[in-house]
Amino acid sequence: MPIVPVRAAIYLRVSLDHTGEGLAVERQREDCLQIAESRGWSVVEIYTDNSVSAFSKVKIRPEYDRMVEDYRAGRFNALVTWDLDRLTRQPRQLEDWIDAAESQGLRLVTANGEADLQTDGGRMYARIKAAVARAEMERKGARQSRAHIQRAAKGRPPRGVRATGYTLDGEIVPTEADAVREIFNAFANGSSLRAIAAALSGVTPVVRPIGDKTMVQDLPQSVPVLPTRSGRPWNPSTITDMLRNPRYAGWSMLDGAIVRDAAGTPVRGQWDPIVPDGVWLEVQRRLDDPARKSNRVGTERRHLGSGLYMCGICNALVRAHNDRYRCAGHLMRSRAQIDDMVLKYVRGRLAKPDLADLLVQQDDERIASIADQLQKERDRIVRARADYKSELIDGNFYKEIRSEAEAEIGRLEAERIDLAVGTAVSAILTAPSPVDAFNKSDDLAARRTVINLLCEVRLLPAPRGRKAFDPRTVRIKPK
Repeated sequence: MPIVPVRAAIYLRVSLDHTGEGLAVERQREDCLQIAESRGWSVVEIYTDNSVSAFSKVKIRPEYDRMVEDYRAGRFNALVTWDLDRLTRQPRQLEDWIDAAESQGLRLVTANGEADLQTDGGRMYARIKAAVARAEMERKGARQSRAHIQRAAKGRPPRGVRATGYTLDGEIVPTEADAVREIFNAFANGSSLRAIAAALSGVTPVVRPIGDKTMVQDLPQSVPVLPTRSGRPWNPSTITDMLRNPRYAGWSMLDGAIVRDAAGTPVRGQWDPIVPDGVWLEVQRRLDDPARKSNRVGTERRHLGSGLYMCGICNALVRAHNDRYRCAGHLMRSRAQIDDMVLKYVRGRLAKPDLADLLVQQDDERIASIADQLQKERDRIVRARADYKSELIDGNFYKEIRSEAEAEIGRLEAERIDLAVGTAVSAILTAPSPVDAFNKSDDLAARRTVINLLCEVRLLPAPRGRKAFDPRTVRIKPK
């Protein structure tokens, strides 16, 4: 009977390479090559998954998958790995290799001794080892999950992937933190996720052609170029994840949500926030706004009053139509003259010396007052719960107190979000010269936010038979 030559494959894997130098898989390689050499086997391929976990069944292991395909193609008939748990931690995958050993005579060798899958004793050993490894990983996962919950409850920085702007220990990285701050401000001011991602990546996105023109998005000028750790361009979905992260406002988080204590009070993190509460709340409101069409290219307004000025007849928002503002069936007005009038009013309002103090301090004081009231309502629920447990009040009374307090908490939270409007434009409002800052701003979204913060603009139809612009047809109401 002819001797079938042994063509061996080697599979190497570590779950986490802390240094990125591949030293662990190199040690595995040396041991596995020595085993193949001692048996006189010819090594036809070495498959390496460095820093790839085998615990999750949905985790992609590129080299493992390539090895499976090569085995099916008959490229090798022996497999060398450092240990069975390096090959797989999934009992289902192990059964595939057992079937291969039984039906096709695959030889499988580990650095700690031969795992003879062609015998019932060897298969039992392999299955027990895989089950024990799986159970240990599940226990480890449960311990880690409990540790994450405990850290979040105490307001400690979360472990795992480092958040842009912070070290793993919660220290601020100045350059990244400045970029994060500008990302929040730009989005709160009206910039789109796609435009922010393009600005961070240092590219200019081209919007789909409109008629015979190609429209190019206005990028937020304040957002700096910031290379990603992977070297790939920024993605709008990554920007969304960043904007949703309460950690940047100084709140402890777990699974993307703010952690609250037994009284329902948000837990403050043991690190410095990068953005104020007001900006973070403003961003959440804009992300949740159903009117924001975040899934379309070029959603940013390209004209000052489009979607901002209102029709004086039906109160609908006017839209840009060529060089005019239009409300179907009611009016068609020249954009340039109206915009000049609105800008003149805004500059006059910005020139008033008390503007910044009036807008910023008033909101901040009220937000602080609301925070105190929220705490009182939550404390009221805690006291009522304690009284109920001590049988000082009955269940109906406790339920009534809790319902009243929760309703007031909801009202206060809504007011707090409303007061956050406009805090993101404080760079303009608190500048030494708000007028100069407004004039120098190249960010159309920021200008629109300032206008919306200061006034309400309604357009009326132009008088019949008159070609000259009539300023009485533009009604600007201060806010």
